[in-house]
Amino acid sequence: MPAKKESKEGAEKESFKNHLKEIAEILEWFDSQEDLDVERALEKVKKAAELIKTSKKRLGEIENEFKEIKAEIEKD
Repeated sequence: MPAKKESKEGAEKESFKNHLKEIAEILEWFDSQEDLDVERALEKVKKAAELIKTSKKRLGEIENEFKEIKAEIEKD
């Protein structure tokens, strides 16, 4: 089972990295616009909000894992 856990963590890490990359690309898109297409901008904002929400959730999970590790270390 450890292999599956490592595989899942690797996938989550890649997903998190991809989310950050997509958010950066959306920001670059907004920075590069001279005449903003409002409809397209709305879609970009919706996508960014979804990515941010998912990323915040994953960051919370990571924080909890760090706390668990710290508790284990302090316990010994």
